[in-house]
Amino acid sequence: MTRLDERLAEMLLREVRGLTARQAVLKLLDGGFIDRRACERQAIRDEVQLLQQRGIPRCEALEVAASEFCCSYEKARNAIYNHSKN
Repeated sequence: MTRLDERLAEMLLREVRGLTARQAVLKLLDGGFIDRRACERQAIRDEVQLLQQRGIPRCEALEVAASEFCCSYEKARNAIYNHSKN
């Protein structure tokens, strides 16, 4: 971790001091401190993985995830297949 990372982490900790974990995450999201798109991509990947573990084929899992996250199939597909670019 760089010195800048350390300073930013300290600043973020001050922002959320005294809050519950949920309140802290919501405050950081609302403040623009967390990349919503990166979180959404990870949540889609997690959902597809969970569905596949339950025996649902990948293409069908992508359709379900797209529906759950109110996004296009293509966006869900990109979250899976373009993971290394993100």
